[in-house]
Amino acid sequence: MGGDFGPRVTVSALVDFLSHHRQVLALVFGDHDQVATQLALCHDSSILSRIELRHSDCCVADTDKPSAVIRSKRDSSMGMGLQALAAREAQAFVSAGNTGAIMALGLHFLKALPGISRPAICTAVPTKTGHSYVLDLGANINCSAKQLCEFALLGSLMAKELDSIDSPTVRLLNVGEEVGKGRDDIHQAAALLNAEPLVNYCGYVEGNGIFEGGTDVVVCDGFAGNIALKASEGLVNMVAAQFRQTVGSGWLSRIALTLLRSPLKKLKAKFDPALYNGAYFLGLNGVVVKSHGGASQGAFVRALDVACDAAEHNLPDVLSPILNLKINQHG
Repeated sequence: MGGDFGPRVTVSALVDFLSHHRQVLALVFGDHDQVATQLALCHDSSILSRIELRHSDCCVADTDKPSAVIRSKRDSSMGMGLQALAAREAQAFVSAGNTGAIMALGLHFLKALPGISRPAICTAVPTKTGHSYVLDLGANINCSAKQLCEFALLGSLMAKELDSIDSPTVRLLNVGEEVGKGRDDIHQAAALLNAEPLVNYCGYVEGNGIFEGGTDVVVCDGFAGNIALKASEGLVNMVAAQFRQTVGSGWLSRIALTLLRSPLKKLKAKFDPALYNGAYFLGLNGVVVKSHGGASQGAFVRALDVACDAAEHNLPDVLSPILNLKINQHG
């Protein structure tokens, strides 16, 4: 029910996703009539047989405050979905809804992983050499040095598991690479990470360095991370619009576009924000993935892909024993 377009996008995206993932079953939570109307557009019985619709009388609005959701909307479509995840009826949860509500309900029903005080929103961003994981992207506007260290550990363990990297490189986002630059909390986080044996901490990285490559995990507070992410998405959209405007529609332009079609497709495939939709709530005791509220059908399919990948790796159950071991060894 979440996002700017509700079931019109989320349900059609789910049908598309299930057509390519024959092993996946889906629980869908929301208003029965609205969801059923969208499901009726699918005529593939093999897909419909793998979808179970569970009705909810209410849903979380984008304007709802997390505290109010916890008090009065635990049985919303979002709350029901997270309860199903907590009960192990599902292996992953995906929503394009209210970020703060997902965080609040997720902590209420799932709890955090051992030794983790707050989850962080984490996603992959494209770089010159592949991609980097960046966290936090908006779940925690203000972060302590200890929380930044937790994010670094979570990001490092995730990159190791999902990308099979033996020792992922981790850097803190800062206003400069020099040791003395930046706020005190970032300096304190750097000191903690230098003493953390489970993290390959490699110093600071500036905003432009996120996209250079060579860093597997970039760690920051949610304020800086969200601005960096939205600014990069806006830049990509602006460049695309400027390109279309500059090229025009004359016959010479059409010839040029024909010649450049293949490299342009490759460029779009690498930098299209829709292809990087789907961010983990890393640190929750369950696979929870947040889609951009304005996601198109294709972008929401990508969020489902992200959730499926994390579920197949059983990410929280992989991370939990390592975090427990760290607590027992280091306190």
